[in-house]
Amino acid sequence: MQARPIAEAADGRRIAVILCAILVVVWALELLIVQEVTTRPDDTLSLGHVLKYAARRMVLNVAACTLLVCVLNRAWLYGVFLVGGVFSAVTITYAEYFERPLSWLTVSNQWREGMSVTEQGVGLVSWVALVLLCGVLALKLVLREVIRRRPLPADLRRRTAAIAGVGYLVAAVGLAGVHKPISRVNIGSPEYVYGYAVAWVAECLTYDADAILADAVATSAVKSRALSDRERLLEFQNHIVVIQVESLDFDAVDATAGEQYVMSFLHALKSQSKFYMVKPFHVTGSSDADFSLLTASTPNGRITPFKVLGFPYGESLPWLVERLGYDAVAIHGNTGTFFQRRNAYEQMGFSKLYFATELEKLGVNGANDDELLRFSAKLIDESARPMFHFIITWTSHGPFDQLPPDAERLFASPEGIHQHYLNSMRYVDRSLARYYQALPDNTTLVIYGDHHSNVQGYVAGDAHPHRVPWLICRKGTNLAERQETLGTGLATSGDLGQLDMACYLRDSVEAATLSAKRTDPTQPHIR
Repeated sequence: MQARPIAEAADGRRIAVILCAILVVVWALELLIVQEVTTRPDDTLSLGHVLKYAARRMVLNVAACTLLVCVLNRAWLYGVFLVGGVFSAVTITYAEYFERPLSWLTVSNQWREGMSVTEQGVGLVSWVALVLLCGVLALKLVLREVIRRRPLPADLRRRTAAIAGVGYLVAAVGLAGVHKPISRVNIGSPEYVYGYAVAWVAECLTYDADAILADAVATSAVKSRALSDRERLLEFQNHIVVIQVESLDFDAVDATAGEQYVMSFLHALKSQSKFYMVKPFHVTGSSDADFSLLTASTPNGRITPFKVLGFPYGESLPWLVERLGYDAVAIHGNTGTFFQRRNAYEQMGFSKLYFATELEKLGVNGANDDELLRFSAKLIDESARPMFHFIITWTSHGPFDQLPPDAERLFASPEGIHQHYLNSMRYVDRSLARYYQALPDNTTLVIYGDHHSNVQGYVAGDAHPHRVPWLICRKGTNLAERQETLGTGLATSGDLGQLDMACYLRDSVEAATLSAKRTDPTQPHIR
């Protein structure tokens, strides 16, 4: 009679162990898949390397999941499931947009900027991934509810938790602390090698501002003459304006809606301009673009470049054009604290900065590109000296729903991200057309996209993802006739990068400075 209850207890214990093991494996596999799709460095890794790193992460995942399943009560475990699902959705979205894993350095240095674009981030979420994550969440909840009816014995749960916890710490410290520290990871990212938790903790503990600065300085020292050696340098006869347009795709310039061009002004202007297809810098955010343009450098790729403490900005483009006789002015409708642009721009040599604070005092709505550009045109018209304007537009920022009420629209009631994006591009195009008309003759105008929009499928022909346009024109002059690289195919090959373009612009300004100096050694200014 006594053997039967003992046998039933043993069977119940065995079933509880099996159910818990299934829950742990499901959870660990979910983490492994998310790690793989968001952190895999490239497709050139051998199968052996892929399996080795996947096995390493799987061991860590199983240990962590076992510990949590054994330690947390039902309510806390459900909370962890939910938070983990949200984290997975965020990392998948981030990896798809930036083509790199989300790192602790990015989170710790840019969480404020990230929170400010939450609405855009929600619009970028993959619904397929979200449905799958919800399905796995439901499966884990069902398994946990079944386990509640057949719980693990308390003594077994404590022993298992202790073993899993110690095993996790030994593996994590032994691997990331001794075997191959974060600083020695040379295949992919720390997140790929060890998973997010271990990598983030190690990155937090080993954060070294001096090392990041040294790396940023070394990276910025690399310059390019890929375009400068193949293209006649620019000559400047009047004002210089550089406009960094938010989310301007290369394909948007020639895109059509019905029988009309979405950006008819830019489409026509490119026939009078030096026109290029360029791969932008977009690793830590949009600040990569203006950093590279103004410093003719490659961003460090780890944190937003303007937050690298101590970076030397002494001979940036604004300083150089000031030597050439221009008043260098920066205009951006966002705040100066966003990506810490104000501190960096002040060190670069701009004579005047207009961020949201300054613009509001002048009655200018900086979030409205048309107002922003009208303000720039007014400053140029009233200036007795040649001006260099660096302008960052904002209205066409994702999720592309910031158009003013009276804006011209291709789609009166836009449906889906495509139509919202094309409406935004039409608005930007019209604003640029009015601005161009207001500029005086012989003004050199540079227009480029800060990064791709991540909106796909709005062009009928071949698409050029992750490429932006660069247009360089001089009002009243056909620069397209002087573009050597168009005939060679380099201009629109997609091989040129943001560094090539930034160095080309800087080389042109340096050549103009030397020419002015030779003309009048005592006067570096042009008149």
